[in-house]
Parts: sequence; C-alpha cells; structure tokens
Amino acid sequence: MTGKKQTTTIEYIGHVRSPRTEMTDDHWGSVISEIVVDEKIPLSALKGLDSFSHLEIVFHMDQVDQNKIVYQDRHPRNNTDWPSVGIFAQRAKGRPNAIGVSRCALLEMNGNKLTVKALDAIDGTPVIDIKPYVNEFGPIGEVRQPGWITELMKNYYKDGSS
Repeated sequence: MTGKKQTTTIEYIGHVRSPRTEMTDDHWGSVISEIVVDEKIPLSALKGLDSFSHLEIVFHMDQVDQNKIVYQDRHPRNNTDWPSVGIFAQRAKGRPNAIGVSRCALLEMNGNKLTVKALDAIDGTPVIDIKPYVNEFGPIGEVRQPGWITELMKNYYKDGSS
C-alpha cells in the first residue's frame, strides 16, 4: 500500500425488511425477511434466481455505532473465556467497512421482492449484492475452526422461541 487512502463507491441494490430491528447476536434461524430490490434494477437481473435454494447476501451494516468499530484484537462478545483475536478472525458487526455476508434460504420470489429465511440483517439494512449459493464455491478441503467459535455460534441460528 502506498499510504494513500484507497476508497470505492458502492451503490446499494436494495434493502432488507425484517422483523428484527436490533443488532442482537443470536436466534436468526427462524427469521423470515424480505429483500426488496430497488426498482432501478430491471427484474430480468433476478431471472433464474428462483432455481436456487439458497442465496449469499452481501450487505452494509450501516446501523453499527461508529464508536464501536474495532481495528485491533478483542475478546469475541467481550467474553474473556474466549481468546483475544483480531477483528478479522471473527465475524463481529463492529468491523472496518461494516460489510456483512450471510447465507440464507430463498423461500419465494415475487417481482422485486425475495422472501428469505435466516438472513442475519436487521430491518432497513442496505443490500450490496445478491449471489446464488453454489456448492462449488464452498470450501475446498477440510474446514477447521477453533472451539470458541463453535461455542459462540451454538445459538446463532437456533429458533429464539425456545
């Protein structure tokens, strides 16, 4: 890097409508949301998307408090039982650029509206991109992760009613 700040401009392509309005960490598994694609995007851009069961959604976590953005290491969820790791070794919302990536089930398409399940984005979240989930883009080889992240994620996609 040259030391010069490098930036880009990304235009949102839509927004999330969700019953979740607060950035809480767990119980996203039963959340039904809607992605409303902006009317400036032709419907033909969505053609064929309904033949996929799952989507990858790239979104801007624009409602994160800017004072909570982290650039260094920290204990995930402030839990000192877990190791202090760099912000890029965790999926925390308070990260530089506040970009989220989530995989969710596509339940229905109706015009410019996509009904999805288990999208961990709150109401009003701007959508940057929609991609079909493709098995061949999944990990190649064995996946490994530390035990603390498995513990952290145990309730992330569980139904919050139980």
